[in-house]
Amino acid sequence: MVLTALFAQRPGDFAGYVLVGELALNGRDIYRDAPPNISTWPPLFSLICVAIAAAARVSLVGARVAWLLLNWAALYACVWMVTRLVQPAAAPGGRVDITSAVVALPLLLCARWIVSNLEHLQVNILIFALVLGGLLLHRVRRDGSAGTVLGLAAALKVMPVLLVPYFLVRRQWRIAGCMALAVIGWSLLPIAAYGWTAFSAQHDGWREAVHAGWSVGKMNISVFAALDRHLGHGLVPFAVQGFNDLAPSGSAIVDTALVAALFLLAAVGVWLFRGPYDPASRAAVAEWSIVLLVASLFGTVAWKAYLVVLLLPMALFVATWRDTSPPEGFRVRLRLLTWLSFVLGLVAESDLVGRRLAWRLEMGSLPTLMALLVLGTLFWYRGRQRPAMATRLPGDATDLLP
Repeated sequence: MVLTALFAQRPGDFAGYVLVGELALNGRDIYRDAPPNISTWPPLFSLICVAIAAAARVSLVGARVAWLLLNWAALYACVWMVTRLVQPAAAPGGRVDITSAVVALPLLLCARWIVSNLEHLQVNILIFALVLGGLLLHRVRRDGSAGTVLGLAAALKVMPVLLVPYFLVRRQWRIAGCMALAVIGWSLLPIAAYGWTAFSAQHDGWREAVHAGWSVGKMNISVFAALDRHLGHGLVPFAVQGFNDLAPSGSAIVDTALVAALFLLAAVGVWLFRGPYDPASRAAVAEWSIVLLVASLFGTVAWKAYLVVLLLPMALFVATWRDTSPPEGFRVRLRLLTWLSFVLGLVAESDLVGRRLAWRLEMGSLPTLMALLVLGTLFWYRGRQRPAMATRLPGDATDLLP
């Protein structure tokens, strides 16, 4: 409650939600009439913004408090669902055993990214909760419902749409089709509120807003921004004091490097994601974690708050290295990599090392390197799985190769 009271005094991204909602309520263009880089969400998100703006007209602080409480509830749901995915015994019924290391340690490992969402009143925890809910439904083969929920998440914030090609690669035709149709259906829903003409203008405005791009300064932790800082602008890592306002260089070498990285990731993913598919296995959880992390990192923009998705792989790592079934050497290396990623993420925290050093480390792309370390660990983890996993039970770690 102390954090809620503190963060409710800050405008954060919530100010943007209120602004977009007010534009919609006043019949104005939610993209072209908004300041640059404020309204960049898909048109469906504006319907949520309308509800937020209406609540803010009654009480702005009250609306912020309600938003934060909703985020706390979503975080609880995320923790429960993540735990159900990696070790169901630690989340019996609808409860979360906070004393369990499988629950407490991932929260500690991801505390910085979770707090960033709450501090800036962002929507990422809610989107992540929708994604996890869809994956849990998929685990019990309720693919129609799963696709509908995942489609809603992707229509509100595009990144989860990467699950569609993943499911196609895994030959999960039903959920891939349901999710694709749901994305289209949810994305067209604003027509009912605005009419076709206004919706068409909104869609064009959204594309223009996304095409305008974002700064590639220190706050942008996407792989694209990191490549542009060091290859496009030629900034030597960790040698430059951090700053935010840095326009994209437009260098072709940056685009080439990003496309090459994506092709490499796709090739490795297709090679690893083969053989029988069991959504109740930890191997599947590793694959989902890879897809969500790639979706978060490899666009033209990524903020630290996006890394709330690390809660899933961190819980997976903790549950695995606390089991006795995998080989000890594997568990030791996994534990070391897990804590190393935590330390790398913590080193750039200004409250610990001071603002000047933290900004320099961020400008040197340390948070991006940390996230890429987790991604590499996930690929390594998945590569250690046996190809046949169809009979594995949730929480079973015996499918690790010695």
